[in-house]
Amino acid sequence: MSAVDAVYAGRREAEALMLDTCTVHRPGPPATDPDTGAVTPSLTLLYTGPCKIQQTLAQSSNPEAGGHQFTVQDTRWDTPVDAGVFEVNDVVTMVEAILDPQLTGRVYRVTDPFHKSGATAQRTRVVAVAS
Repeated sequence: MSAVDAVYAGRREAEALMLDTCTVHRPGPPATDPDTGAVTPSLTLLYTGPCKIQQTLAQSSNPEAGGHQFTVQDTRWDTPVDAGVFEVNDVVTMVEAILDPQLTGRVYRVTDPFHKSGATAQRTRVVAVAS
């Protein structure tokens, strides 16, 4: 098996584990309603499709900044390699999580896009967005 064939086989295996469904939007400039003056963020749909999300470490960290303590969990979001080009601040919404319904509806923000030659999946770092 050639290296290229091995990568494609790895992609098929990685995608077979992506049982969840998500949408990804890119925030744009806010739009103002001329009648009401209400300002709403504009969002461009980038992707809808299979994904997988998981914490990469069992323990979280608790940094302190500005007199407040935060809980930070290292979370990875996987999508097929050809899912799109994702950027910092893109918004990921978990539409359906078959094996963990608690994830359905959760929202994450991209913090570290993923690039790699021969990747079997895009493995992107995200942080949870408080509702």
